[in-house]
Parts: sequence; C-alpha cells; structure tokens
Amino acid sequence: MDKNKSKDAEDSAFLVAQPVHLDDAIEMVGFGHFHYYLLFICGSLFAAFAFSVTSVSFVVPSAQCDFYMTSVHKGILNGASMIGMFTGSFIWGYIADSKGRRYALIVSMMMDGVFSIISSVSQIYPVLIFCRLMSGFGVSGATVLYSYLGEFINAKYREKFLCWMEIFWTSGIILLPCVAWIIIPQTFRIEYGFFLFRSWNLFVIICSFPSIILAYLLVRLPESPKFLLSKGKHDETIDCLKFVYKWNNKTIDDFPVTSLILPDCTYEKSSGFLNGLYESTIGLFTSEFKFIAIITCIIQYCSTTSYYMLMLWFPELMNRLRWYETLYSGPKNTTNMCEIVSMYKIEPEKIDYKCNDDIDQSVYLNIVIIGIACIPTSLIVPLFVNKLGLRFFFSGKLFRIRSVCCFVVLHYIFT
Repeated sequence: MDKNKSKDAEDSAFLVAQPVHLDDAIEMVGFGHFHYYLLFICGSLFAAFAFSVTSVSFVVPSAQCDFYMTSVHKGILNGASMIGMFTGSFIWGYIADSKGRRYALIVSMMMDGVFSIISSVSQIYPVLIFCRLMSGFGVSGATVLYSYLGEFINAKYREKFLCWMEIFWTSGIILLPCVAWIIIPQTFRIEYGFFLFRSWNLFVIICSFPSIILAYLLVRLPESPKFLLSKGKHDETIDCLKFVYKWNNKTIDDFPVTSLILPDCTYEKSSGFLNGLYESTIGLFTSEFKFIAIITCIIQYCSTTSYYMLMLWFPELMNRLRWYETLYSGPKNTTNMCEIVSMYKIEPEKIDYKCNDDIDQSVYLNIVIIGIACIPTSLIVPLFVNKLGLRFFFSGKLFRIRSVCCFVVLHYIFT
C-alpha cells in the first residue's frame, strides 16, 4: 500500500514538472482572495467608468448659465464624450494587445482623470468640449478590464465573475446622483477675475478621483499572464502566477507550476502603430469569429444607443418637465416631449433674460430609482449564467433596455 502511494506521488511530481498549458496552470494555481480583490478593483474601475461617462448629464443643466448653452451646445457637450469613446475603442484594444492589458488600463484611466480635472476648471466652452472629448477617449480603454480580469480566472468561475461586473456599474449609476444631490445644490461661488468655480465644478473633480486612485492601485498588480505568455515572456508569466499563488496561500513553497507550454506563435511588434492598428482591426472581421463579432457589435450598438440616450439626457429632460409643470400648472396645460425638448433654450443675446440652472430635487431621486430598478437583473445574471448560458442573457439584453425605458415612461404617465 505504501509503495503504491509512493509511486502515485512520484507520478504526480513528474506530471507537474512537465510543461503545462496556461489554462491548466491557472487551474493548478487555484482560486482565492486575489481573485476577489481583482474583481473589486476591476468592478470599481467599471463604476468609475459609469461616473465619468454619465457625470456630464448633471453638468449640462447646472452649467448652462455659465457657458450660455443652447440645446445645440448641450447636445455637443453630451456627444463629446461619446465621440471620444468611439475613437478610443479602435485604439485601446490594439494597445492592450501590443503593450499589455494593465498598461492600457493605467494610461486610459489616468487620461480620463486628468482631463476630467482640467474640464472642471474650464472657463471657455471649446476647452470644456475638448477636455470631455479626451476624457471619453481615455475612459473607453476601461473596457480592456474584461480581458484583464478574465485572463486571471479559471474556466469554472470566469463567466460568473465577468457577469458580476454589471452590479458595479449599477452601483455607480446609483451612487452618482447621490453625490450630485449632495454637491450640486450647494450655492457657493468663487470668483477671481475671469475664473469662476461653482458646485458643478467641484462635482466634476470628485467624479475624476476614482479613475486616478484605481490607476494607482493597478500599478501594484501584475500584468495579465496570457499577455505575457503571448509575448514569449515565460519567466515573467511564472512570476505572475507565483504572485497570485502567494496572495492566495501566503507562501510559494508548494507552487505547482514549473514550466509552461509556449503558444505556437508569439505576437511580434508591428512595423508601425498605424499599420498594427489597421491589421488588428481588419483581423477582427476576417477571422473565423467574424460572424460572432459582427452580431455582437450590432447588439451592443442597439442596446447602448437606447441606454446612453436615456442616461445622458434624462436629468435635462426631467428638469425641463418639472420647469414646465411649475410655470404652466393647471389641468389644461398639457404638452408632449417634443415641445418640452424644443421650448427651453438659453438666449444669451437677451440681456434681460434670467437663466435658471437649478436642478429639481425630484430629478436626483428618480434617477436613483432607475438605477435601483436595474439591480435585480444585475444579480440574476451572474447567479444563473452557468445554468442558462451566455447566449440566453446576451439575447435578453435588448429586452432589459426596453424594460427600463418602459419603466420610465410608465413612471411619468402615472405620477
């Protein structure tokens, strides 16, 4: 009996000593505290992403008097971040594949934080637009966090952990109006020459801090093991796995992996940035997964079009509705959304025009309610994704967007 145990131990040691695939190595390293901490960091990054993208929706109504903004100006300000994200989405993926996932996340979030701070003290409308454009360009790199998180986790927990990211986004959407509710109604006013600093400026600064803080915390974490191995950096990949193992087990004495199987080919540096960017973009739609990529992009386009329209314009539209109800109270004074959108403008050429940049208190509360309405889905998906599959929930994503929109419409019909 002892001889059989001894033989099994020798066979096990022999198998561990052989080179293994990265997925097997991640499985052997195990699952523990490091992965939960990584989920917290990446989830917080996703919440910071929500802060950065949707914070401008509160800036639009509260800064309209400072910049004499008409509805067109407000639309440009809301669209600046989206244009920056559209441009950055083509670039950060290539940077993540050529420079590293962690590198792309750190640089992109620092860019978002720095330009958000600059935008908070902008005194000129074109400067504000440029800063929001660059902030959107930077924050689009936060989508790399899905790759960064997923490449540390074994197949058993990967889908569930990636789905847990949604609850952090929802938490950010709920927390943002709470922060705005505390800061923006403050009436302090700091003036020095042409420089003006009000509550909305402070709100933008506060919203920029999470990106900078989380970028610093990412510096203390290792690079993705999959990226390191794809570049042929065998020893650095082993060190990365040892880092994870030590975090989970407080020691590396029993570290089970001694050698990894290198991929058939490693990614070489391109002849130039633009050429590499072009090749990586074209490769996405010429690979064997091109059909899946196209369908995914279409679904994502449809869902985000509805979602961002709702989140970016909701405070402004709700504020206009409350303004109209206050000014034209009475049962016969009915209107529709198109009239509400077109009637409220800032006319800077009228000297006697009194601008109103107050946000009704009910606006903050209603946005919190919308965020809370998203919590059930955010909890259901990770709990049942392994049983029902990703395709089931992915196809239901459009239903979720429609459900939120219907909830908003019904809320205003019956209140």
